[in-house]
Amino acid sequence: MLQKIHLLNIQTKSENIPTHLLKMPGAFVLITCQRTIILTTTEFSDEDRQLGQYYFGKKAYHFLLETICGLQSKLKGESEIVAQFKEAFSNYLKEDIRSSLILRVLEKLFKDAKEVRKEHLIKIGQQSYAGITRRIIQSKYDSGDVLILGSGQLARDSIKHLMKKYNVYISARNPEKVQDIINDFPNINITAVGWKDYNEYFKFNSYVNTIGCSGKIFAEEFFAGHCPNNSIFVDLGSPSVIDTEFDKKQGVYRLGDILNHGKMLDEEKIEKLDQAKMAIESLVEKRAKHLATVRANL
Repeated sequence: MLQKIHLLNIQTKSENIPTHLLKMPGAFVLITCQRTIILTTTEFSDEDRQLGQYYFGKKAYHFLLETICGLQSKLKGESEIVAQFKEAFSNYLKEDIRSSLILRVLEKLFKDAKEVRKEHLIKIGQQSYAGITRRIIQSKYDSGDVLILGSGQLARDSIKHLMKKYNVYISARNPEKVQDIINDFPNINITAVGWKDYNEYFKFNSYVNTIGCSGKIFAEEFFAGHCPNNSIFVDLGSPSVIDTEFDKKQGVYRLGDILNHGKMLDEEKIEKLDQAKMAIESLVEKRAKHLATVRANL
């Protein structure tokens, strides 16, 4: 069964990817800030393969398993990728055309990823973009108000990491999604702030931006009145929506700064990563044999 899957990993902005690839009938598509993965049972043309890394069969499943376990991420072992896979899977279930083979592969993928993370990546998996963001804010403020910008999964993860110590405020383009987030956290008081209401934005000293788009939302003049006054602005968006020459010395942390935090792995964690890779090798072989047997009995 695995011999029927084809995967293309493209590391560029999704808007630069040909539409016919993103809209392939029956294909599973995962879009993150680091990559776009297209999983299908249809072969890619030679021209399309040149756009990224192409994997077939067991190698495709191996790459998927390393990716969902965070081993293909710049921040090794990060956990947000699991939620991104689940969100993409949920969207895939809503598609009019779905591949039963891909559905089976993805179901096994979630099971195998859970096993690898449980056995080898528990401590490393706690390392996440949202977790590092919390530590950065805590380095200056132990409590207070934090404004989170965006309404996607990363915004939700940020809320989970910050809600115990901080008053959470949220601002995003879509008010319905903002309300959904507020409803999903009934035990804490999350306050909505109007989208691009800069007069309200100026009242905060801690910001977490989770929005990534080609336009700019925060220009130099926004930061000029804040950073010198010890504000913290963590930009997790890709592409970045901020336009300023300020850096972490003035309290502006970009995605690259977050990744640099994540590179501080000790020898024990590196060993765990190696063990996870070996476990993945074994699971891929096991899964290939199992799915081949299932296919033969159909």
